Amino acid sequence: MRQTLGWKEIDEDGRKLEVEAFRERNHWTFTKRLNRRHDWETIEEPSVADWEQLMDLIDRKYRRRRCAYRDVEQVKEFLEEAKKKETGL
Repeated sequence: MRQTLGWKEIDEDGRKLEVEAFRERNHWTFTKRLNRRHDWETIEEPSVADWEQLMDLIDRKYRRRRCAYRDVEQVKEFLEEAKKKETGL
């Protein structure tokens, strides 16, 4: 089953971006675009901030019983991996 979560953020230049993360099987893909007129661009290496935002969304979704706890655990694992990569451990 494909699950899509999205949010808006502001980039370094002060522009608003739409960001989406979608899961197909056990793989999460992050995409972004400037507005509806632009195409979606895949984020090859999601940042820790992207994973934290996704963790927040999926945690809220779990509390409303809209997703399984295994989804929360999976995102938590990916977040920990991203933190390790960023710190170089």
